[in-house]
Amino acid sequence: MLEPKLTRFFLRHALLIFLILMLTGRSSAIVCYHCDSIALPECSQNLGEVGVLPYKECPTELTCAMSIVDSITYRGCGAETPITGATYSKSCSSNLCNAGVYPPGRLKCHHCAGEDCVAAPGAKPKPCRYHLEEDQCYTDVMSSTEAYRGCVSEQNHTLSSAAKLCEINGCNEEQGAWTQVCASCDSALGRGCKMDLFQVNTGKCNVSLYEECRQDVLLGEPEDKYCFSFRKLSRVVRGCSSKMPTDLEPYLDELEKCRDSENCNAGCITRQKCLSCNSVDQESCRTNVTAITNSTCASAEASSCFSCEYSNWSIQRGCGAPPTNPEITKCYECDEKDGCNYRDFTRCYKCSTDEAGAGCANWERPGEIYIEECEEPATSCLVVSFTNGTTARGCQKSEFSCTSANMANCRSCEGSFCNKGAFPEDRLWCHQCKGNEDCEDISRGQTALPCPVQENEPQDQKLACLEYFDTHSMEIVRGCRSNPDLYYECLLRSNHQDSCRTCHTKACNNSPGKELRAGYEIETKAIALLQARSFSVSLTYFKMGYGIILLFSVVLSY
Repeated sequence: MLEPKLTRFFLRHALLIFLILMLTGRSSAIVCYHCDSIALPECSQNLGEVGVLPYKECPTELTCAMSIVDSITYRGCGAETPITGATYSKSCSSNLCNAGVYPPGRLKCHHCAGEDCVAAPGAKPKPCRYHLEEDQCYTDVMSSTEAYRGCVSEQNHTLSSAAKLCEINGCNEEQGAWTQVCASCDSALGRGCKMDLFQVNTGKCNVSLYEECRQDVLLGEPEDKYCFSFRKLSRVVRGCSSKMPTDLEPYLDELEKCRDSENCNAGCITRQKCLSCNSVDQESCRTNVTAITNSTCASAEASSCFSCEYSNWSIQRGCGAPPTNPEITKCYECDEKDGCNYRDFTRCYKCSTDEAGAGCANWERPGEIYIEECEEPATSCLVVSFTNGTTARGCQKSEFSCTSANMANCRSCEGSFCNKGAFPEDRLWCHQCKGNEDCEDISRGQTALPCPVQENEPQDQKLACLEYFDTHSMEIVRGCRSNPDLYYECLLRSNHQDSCRTCHTKACNNSPGKELRAGYEIETKAIALLQARSFSVSLTYFKMGYGIILLFSVVLSY
C-alpha cells in the first residue's frame, strides 16, 4: 500500500497532466510555470518537480520564459516575463518547459537554522537563490544548541567571526559541535600512564590505566582543542588541551596532538633503549661506550636513560631516572633516541691570557690554568683567539663559542682536556711587552702571543716581530709590526733606524736587553767622550787667552 504523501504526489501529478491535456486539446496554447522569487522564494529553486510552483495557461503565446533580473527570478508566459536588464533568460515552446534551476552552475548549499542544524545535515543541498560567481556556503555554529547553514549571498543570517566558508556544492555539511574524549593521566602521580600494554587480538598498543577528560568542540571556534601526550625524561602526561597543567605551558611546542578519535592520545610510547653498564666491572663503560650495545629497558615505566659519575670516577649508565647515592657527584637524564646516555661528562682547560699570561696561548709555561666541568654532557671544548690578540680556553656555552663577538680564530674539539696546545698556530707569535723585568731578558714561553688582527688588515701582508730600546722612556719594547702605532714609535724612538729590529719567525724578537741597549750606550759614551774632550780644549784655550790678557794689562800699566 502506497504511503499517503506518495499517493498525494501521484494524484496531483495525474491531475496536472489531465488539465494540460484538456487545455492543449481545446487550443494551441501551452501551460507555463508562473511566479517570481519576490513573492515566492521557491521560484528560484524549482528542480522540475511537478506541482511545486504555480502555473498558468498562456492562450495567446506559444512559448514559456524564465529570466533573472536584479537577482530576482521570473517564470511565465513569453512576453509577460521581463527580460530588460536580465543577467540570464530562456524561452522554450513545450508545456512547463520553464522549470529547473538556471543557470545550471548555481552553487548548492545546505540550508537550516536552530538546534537541529548543529548536527551534520542529512538532506540534499539546495541551490542558492542568486547566481553569483563568488558566492559561498557557510556554517556558523553559535553554541552546542544553535547553528546556521546557507548561502552567503542570501544574507538571511549575520555571520559571526567563527563562521566557516566554502565554495563547493554541499560543502557546508560538517558536524557543528561534538564532545572530544581524551585519555588523562600523569606518571608523576601514579603508574600506568607510561606503560605499554598490547591489547589481545586487537593489534593495538595502548595504555590502559587512565581516566577520561571531555571538552566541547565547536566548528570554527578560535581556540584549538585537541588531545595531547607529553613526554619529558621520566615523566609522561596525557589529557585535554582545555585542561592543560600549568607546568606544561612552556612545552606546548613539544606536545603530541591528535583529534581523530576517542582517546586518540592513549597510544604506545615506544619502549626505551639505553646503555646499561658500570665501569667498575666493565671499563669500556667509561673509555669506549661505542663497544656497548643499547638494550630495551626491562621496565615499561622507564621512559628515560641516565648516566652518573661517582666520587671514585666510575661511571654507571642505565634505564629510568638516575639512582640516589651519596657517592654520586653528577648525573644527567635523557629521553632522546636509543642509547642517548652514551654522552660523557666533559672537562676542559680554562684560562685567559688577560689573567694567565702568554702561557694560556702558547702552552709553553702554562700557569693559572684551571679545569672547568662543563654543565652539559658531551659539550665541546674550545680555544679562541680574539682580534685584540688575547686567547681564552673553556667549555662551549652561549657566551663563549666560535660565534662570539670579535673572534679571530676558533678551534672546537670533543673529549675532555682536548683544548690544549699552542693556538693559533697559523698566526705569527711575537714577544709583546714593555719595560718590565721579564721584558729585559726573555725566558722561553714568557711573553710570546699571537699578533692581534688589525681592522682591514691586508690578507697578503707579511707579519713581523719587532724590538727596540726606547730612548724616550729608556725601556725595552717588543711587539708586532702589524701594530701601526708601535711600529711608528719603533722607527722614531730608537736611536737610529737600524736599532728598530724586525724578524719573521715565531718569537724571534728575543734579543737580550743589553744587546738592544748596546748601540745607544756606545753612542752615548762616544758623545760624552767627545763632549769631555771638547770641554778640555776649550778650557786650555780659555787659560791661554786669560794669560795674554793679563800680560797685555801689565804692559799697558807701564
